[in-house]
Amino acid sequence: MKAQPLLSNSPAGNLFYMETKDTSLQFVVIDDDTINNMVCKAAIKSATGGKLAVCYNNPVEGLKYFENEYISLKKEHPTVLFLDLNMPEMSGWEWLEKYNNFPDNVKEKIAIYILSSSVNPSDIDQAHSNRLVKNYVIKPLTKAKIIELIEEQKPSSIIELKAG
Repeated sequence: MKAQPLLSNSPAGNLFYMETKDTSLQFVVIDDDTINNMVCKAAIKSATGGKLAVCYNNPVEGLKYFENEYISLKKEHPTVLFLDLNMPEMSGWEWLEKYNNFPDNVKEKIAIYILSSSVNPSDIDQAHSNRLVKNYVIKPLTKAKIIELIEEQKPSSIIELKAG
């Protein structure tokens, strides 16, 4: 079952493309599974021509990263976040509740995709009804899935994302 994107409800906008080649686009993975993080890093690097991903095994540390980078340091670079749901210290849903308190100008810069092995329809429906979540991706993350996400959002007049 292919999840449908919620582009119109997303405050994150279409961050996969920019009017010019965007070398500042960043990818972050928050997942307690170290092996999955390695798979994600490889898929992102392959799909984007070399972009590296920042991975956090601990969702609290991942949240602190966004607080530090975007709120304290006021970073402006757009980011694609792949967020797992089932993690021991804080679930993806709890992470989103805390993230929802971030200023709107920060949330505009981060496109959140749930990345989960769960095929539970209630998880998928909950993700699609959450205005912070752009889409639901079933693990494993692959080069083909990343390219599909990029293509879903890229108007034909926009230059394709390539690593800088």
